[in-house]
Amino acid sequence: MTSTSTSTSDGLVRRSSALAVATALSRATGFVRTSVWATALGLYLVGSAFTVANTLPAILFTLLAGGAISAVFVPQLVRATAESPEAGAAYADRLLTVTVVVLAPLTVLAVLAAPALARLYAGDGWTTQDLALAAAFTAWCVPQVLFHGLFAILSQVLHARGRPGPMMWAPVANNVVSIAVGAAFLLVGGIETGAVPDAAASVSAAEIAVLGGGATLGVIVQVVVLLPALRAIGFRYRPRLDLRGSGLGRSARLAGWTLVFVAAGQVAFAVSARVANTAGKAAESGFSWAAGLPSYTNAYMIMLVPHAVVAVSLAAAQFPAMSRAAVDGRPAEVGASVERSLLLSARVLVPAAFATATLGPLVTGVVFFGNPPADTWYMGLVLAAFAPAIVLYSAQFLVARGLYAVEDTRTPALIQLFMTVVQISGALLAGALLPPGWVVVGLALGFSLSYGFGLVMSVVAVRRRTGGLRSRVVVVGSLRPAMAALPAAIAAFAAMRLLAPHPASSDPKTTLVALAVSATLFAAVHLALSRVEPRRR
Repeated sequence: MTSTSTSTSDGLVRRSSALAVATALSRATGFVRTSVWATALGLYLVGSAFTVANTLPAILFTLLAGGAISAVFVPQLVRATAESPEAGAAYADRLLTVTVVVLAPLTVLAVLAAPALARLYAGDGWTTQDLALAAAFTAWCVPQVLFHGLFAILSQVLHARGRPGPMMWAPVANNVVSIAVGAAFLLVGGIETGAVPDAAASVSAAEIAVLGGGATLGVIVQVVVLLPALRAIGFRYRPRLDLRGSGLGRSARLAGWTLVFVAAGQVAFAVSARVANTAGKAAESGFSWAAGLPSYTNAYMIMLVPHAVVAVSLAAAQFPAMSRAAVDGRPAEVGASVERSLLLSARVLVPAAFATATLGPLVTGVVFFGNPPADTWYMGLVLAAFAPAIVLYSAQFLVARGLYAVEDTRTPALIQLFMTVVQISGALLAGALLPPGWVVVGLALGFSLSYGFGLVMSVVAVRRRTGGLRSRVVVVGSLRPAMAALPAAIAAFAAMRLLAPHPASSDPKTTLVALAVSATLFAAVHLALSRVEPRRR
């Protein structure tokens, strides 16, 4: 490796490390939030209804604008800002105005359509009362759509000015608000959190308002905390609708394929959510653990932690530079940046995947200690099934950013369509062939498989477009941490079985001790083996 490339990698590590600290704190507080809310709502019907409602705003925003903002409008904002600060500010003003004009009325419509939206994700077997609870939660949560849009634009204005830090720290404020609401509810609430037929009737209108409104308040606060940083860079918003010749039309055309991309992903999630909710309802009477949507989404959230800390931080640090390289006609540098990010991420994500596959039930037992051990044990099996996606999902995310940097939105969309077919097929097969109590594990495995296919296809596409990505180098670089992680995982599994032989019935203290010892042993063995360098020449 040349000194220039080494310096580039070192700079990327420093920038991404600073962002990773913020992301890690955000995820840590997110763990606390999720644990508190899971304890307050349970992992059965009430928890499923709230999960549907609180997931819908992010889904709707992503469908309406989220994918286009991150994949298309950010590179265009970088280009405008590179021309001059005035051009960048004007582009941001127009983009923010369009966002409000589009999302505000659609948010109102979403509130009115709450019953229909909730029904899309509810499972077969849900009663009229169950659906009414989900619809009421949804009506309180969907106003988040507008504020997700404001946060996306304002945070990317900071990103384009070289200030990505505030956007990484802002979710912490959201989490703190949500934790406060959930904790207060735990002190005074009395809803039914178990698998009983009339659980929905135990939630009053006031409790629905506190829970749904509290979740929305957190997203509003997330936007507000960006305002001081925006003032510090001199950003002063002025509503502008003079769109002719602004470049937004070209951005919108590029965003068309991005809409296909995000729509395909959300269709896959909708099918998976419905299958999970159906299985969860059926499993309530025949199994002794929570096998519905909350187990899926909570395990998915944990899987995303290493992705967010490593992959998202790397992408945030390098994406503006990749976009500039593409504008300057240096596509090989885009491919080389993708290669560097894959190699850097593999150092952490590969061992993280091995550790998650091994220690999943202990992790969920500690994070969700307020829930029954059998439920957290099952959630840990779902997390273990998600473990391959820690590498595959993150790698596919990083490679796709290379395509977006060269303004290729069509290829990622087509790849996502294929992945959606794989994921939906896996979900339907899991729902049809597996016992209800094991369907969610099958959903997680299908998710991981779909991203394996997507990664291979994305790597081929980036190699063709840029010529700078050496897939063999990436594979060899990923095998080295894997060779150290496998013995570490075996040692950790042995320790786990010795200290917590019955994880489905272990008390929280036993689970915590087992996790601490097993994780420490994994880290020690992996570190020792990682220091053994292969002999050369």
